[in-house]
Amino acid sequence: MISPKETEEKAYTRIIMRKKLYLFIILWCAAGFVGLSLSSCTEHTNDPEYRSRSPRFADITTSYPEIVVGGEIVFTAVESRSGHLLDRTKYTWTITPDNGARQNASQPKDGVYDGVNPTDTVVFRQAGTYTVTFQGDYRGSGQVNYFESEEHPTDGVTAKYSANVHTGTGVNRDYLHAIVTKRFKVAERASD
Repeated sequence: MISPKETEEKAYTRIIMRKKLYLFIILWCAAGFVGLSLSSCTEHTNDPEYRSRSPRFADITTSYPEIVVGGEIVFTAVESRSGHLLDRTKYTWTITPDNGARQNASQPKDGVYDGVNPTDTVVFRQAGTYTVTFQGDYRGSGQVNYFESEEHPTDGVTAKYSANVHTGTGVNRDYLHAIVTKRFKVAERASD
């Protein structure tokens, strides 16, 4: 005959074995899920459909063929190819030398990429030769691979592209960059 103490020990052993089996099943499923997740990420590493890319730019154009001191001029960074799988975007325009040029970026300086050609409105205070630089920083929402390249899409235009990739967890900090520069001459306003 089985004593109550032996029955209690067997019941306790069964409970412990069930807990261990339950824990083993949970860990086994979790390991399988992680493995599946990692394989699905690496599966598309070289597939362009899943890769973020910055827009490509053909030119920086002006609203008027001649730029004069005191006149309002709109600069447009003209995309030749739209970006792909992009999220947050930050645009900055710089004029060098500064010489008191007044700028008024009409595009949101920080927003979601929408494929619209970025613009900036400028009034020059002095005649001279200026370099206009547009920079777009685009947070990738797909695969981002490190690269650097430079192009000269039209005469006098330099377009540099790059991506920086951050490893680790948390918020996606993988950014693509486009920097487009072009020189312009600003003439004195003709007197009446």
